[in-house]
Formats: sequence, structure tokens, C-alpha cells
Amino acid sequence: MKPIVLCIDRDDDIGRKTKTQGPIVGVEKNLEVAQALGLADPEDTDVNAIFGAVKTAKELGTEVVTLTGDFKVGVISDAKLIKQLEEVMKKMNPSSVILVSDGAEDEQIIPIIQSRIKIDSVQTVIVRQSKELEKAYFKIIHFIREISKHPDVARLIFAMPGVALVLLAIGGLKALSLIMGVVGAYLILKGLGFEEEFFDRMLNFIKSLSSERVSALIYLVSAVMLIFGVLTFQGDLGRNSLTVYEMLSSVDRISSFILNSSSIDLIALSLIAGMLGRIIDEYAGKNYLKIRKYLMLLALVILVRVILQSGASFIENPEIYGLTNFISNMVLGVVAFIVWIKLTEYWFINEINIMKNVIKDLLGKDVYGLDNKPIGKVSKVILEGLELSALKIGRRVIARKDIIETGTVIRVNAK
Repeated sequence: MKPIVLCIDRDDDIGRKTKTQGPIVGVEKNLEVAQALGLADPEDTDVNAIFGAVKTAKELGTEVVTLTGDFKVGVISDAKLIKQLEEVMKKMNPSSVILVSDGAEDEQIIPIIQSRIKIDSVQTVIVRQSKELEKAYFKIIHFIREISKHPDVARLIFAMPGVALVLLAIGGLKALSLIMGVVGAYLILKGLGFEEEFFDRMLNFIKSLSSERVSALIYLVSAVMLIFGVLTFQGDLGRNSLTVYEMLSSVDRISSFILNSSSIDLIALSLIAGMLGRIIDEYAGKNYLKIRKYLMLLALVILVRVILQSGASFIENPEIYGLTNFISNMVLGVVAFIVWIKLTEYWFINEINIMKNVIKDLLGKDVYGLDNKPIGKVSKVILEGLELSALKIGRRVIARKDIIETGTVIRVNAK
């Protein structure tokens, strides 16, 4: 038994460019394939790897074999390589192999080969002046792959700079304050542990959008009104030569702005329209408790608008409007809001009781993994409608598909 020289083409450049499949056995056959590959693509580094393998085989007076994988590098390509290796081992019965490849990607299969046959030596054939570049390339690729496995890190590394670049492209240097605001809001969400919940809700909202739904049109109207409201707000500030800081430093200016600018009404109407769209979607999905939440938020927006209007009118014209009118409007608004809350509670009393029972049964319970090791206690129960959607254990969220048991013991499939 003698060692053989083994050349690896993990991504199957040889098969795709010369229509030759491994195993390619023998010096002459490998030289033919190397020549055909060189003519098909002179820049392919596998050409150098095959010539390097042939050179080593001639120096040692042994045989050379080239194995080809698959364009889908990973499980599929490695399975094909191992199948060819076992075929070669059965026919040639080598004592060991000398592995030749063209770079780091092919060498990732070394542990799999070592599990089947001894490797005497590993040779990497790289064109001069490209070694450091290739190492840097694979380090970058590895970094990107690792980042992509963790959505929270990917959002920080890729999404936030992406948002900043888009805002800079739209608004130029004037958008710097907006960029700082967006980044600041994201860091607050991340710091308080609401990042995953926020993005999950945003993703579910985007998925719910459909041109076939009436709510999609309402969302569009809401977005247009919000944009016009913000633009009107900025325009009114400009016409009055005011800054946000100047407004905040003067109650008189705030009240005058509320009474004379239509931006407040536009922003309030956009919020009301958006919540009406959500109510329609939640009704279609039979998520009745969420309908109650949006009905309460809708009433809250109206209450805040009434209080702002009343307060501004009193400050601007205390003699005409009067303190009595201001107080009575505030009291009536708060009473109406409380009555609204009680009405919605009455309408959805059955759903509220079911929700309370589900939360009561699960909140604070110990959670165990499949190996019976304790993970922690349930700190929050997340429901989708009246169905359990996820459990929060500390800052960790366990999705419903990973919750195995919720009886006397809560058991989850947590990695």
C-alpha cells in the first residue's frame, strides 16, 4: 500500500466548466482535465491545484486523484466528495493521502477526510501575491456568515448603517439629527430589551399588508397624512421663525402653535386612521383583545387632542374661554375615557378572563430544557389573540414552536 495525492475541488469548478466528474484518477487524466479547465477559465485556481498535485505525485512516484464536489458548497458537496473518496479507497486501498487544494474553503473538509483515512501532508497551491488577499477574503466571508446567524447583531452591524446612508442620500447633512434620533431610538429599544418584540411586531405588520385588504388603503392614507402633518409642522415653525427649543421654553408660543397649526390635527388623524386599519386587521384575525387595545388607544388620542385644544384656548384667551370651560372639558374628557374603558371591558369580558387565566397559569413558573436543566422563570407571557405565542424568560424569548410542555412543568427546546 502506498500513499496517494488527493486534489480537492469542493465547489465543482471542474464539473461545471469541463463536464468531467470525479474521481479523476491518474497523471495523464488529470493533466487533460487541467488543460481543459485552463482553456475554459484561465483564471480558475483549481488549474494550479491540479498541476501542483500532479507535480507532487511525480516527485513521490505515486498516483494522483482529483475529487469534485458540488456548486452548493456544504452538506451536498461534502457528501459527493466522501462518496468519491470511499470509491477510491475501495479500488486503490491507499495507506494514506497527501491533500492538495487551492485554498481555505477546500481545506474545510480535512476533518471529514481524516475520519476515514490518514493525511500525511496538506499542501495549499496559491498563485503568488494572492495568499494574503485570499486569507482576508475568507475572514470577511466568515465574519459576514457569523453575523448573519444573529439577527440582533446583524441589525446593528448592517441595518443601522444602511438606514443612515439612505437618510443621508435623501436629506444630505441636514439629515444628521434625524439619523441620531433613529440610532438613539434603536439603542433605547435594545437597552430596555424591547428590540426583538418591536421588530417581530413590525415584521408581522408588514406581512399583514395586502392590496386585497381594505386596511392596506387605510394604512396608505394614514402614512400620507402623517408625512403631510410632519411637513406642515416644520413649515409652520419656519413661517413663525421658531425652533423646537424656543417653543418648549414658552407656554404662550406652544398654545398659539396648537391653535394656529393644522399639523397637530393631521398627525392625530393619521394615528386614528392607522389604528382603524389595525382594528380591521385584528377583527379579521379574530384577535379581539387587540381590538380592545386599539379602541382604547384611539380614545386616548382623541382625549389628548381635546385637552391640548382646551388648554391652548384657555392660555390664549383666558377672558373668553375661562377656567371653568377648561376644567369642565378636562373632567368630561377623562370621565368619557373611563366610561369607554369600562365599555370595552364589558364587550370583551370573556376574552379578558381567558387571557388572565392563561397568564396566571404560566407567569413565574420554572422553565426546564429537554435535558431537565433549569433555564429560569417565566417573566412574561406573550399571546397572539387568546393563543400562547411565546414565553419570555429574563430577556430570552422562546417561540411557541419550541415550547414542548406547559402543564405542571414547562419544558422547552432551548439551544
